[in-house]
Amino acid sequence: MSWLLLIMLAFIQNVSFTLVSRARNRDNMWYHGICAVFSNGMWMLTVGLLGYEALIGGNYWMGIPYLIGTVAGSLFGAKVAMRIEEKIGAKT
Repeated sequence: MSWLLLIMLAFIQNVSFTLVSRARNRDNMWYHGICAVFSNGMWMLTVGLLGYEALIGGNYWMGIPYLIGTVAGSLFGAKVAMRIEEKIGAKT
């Protein structure tokens, strides 16, 4: 697996995690449900591929792009979540 692919997957994984983390504190259950499916699906995909690469391939350096992608995704996801919540009127 390339570093760029892993950064992209980790980025999307953390965008989805940030969305579901914020959604569980809102009053819109549909929003939370959609975010939960997105987050759990991305987690399974990313960890499955990363786990395979690290365990089978012995490539533990893949942790570096994973961290880069997850931190960037979390920051971006928070901004995306704020915009979605504003548009759908989801309140805390």
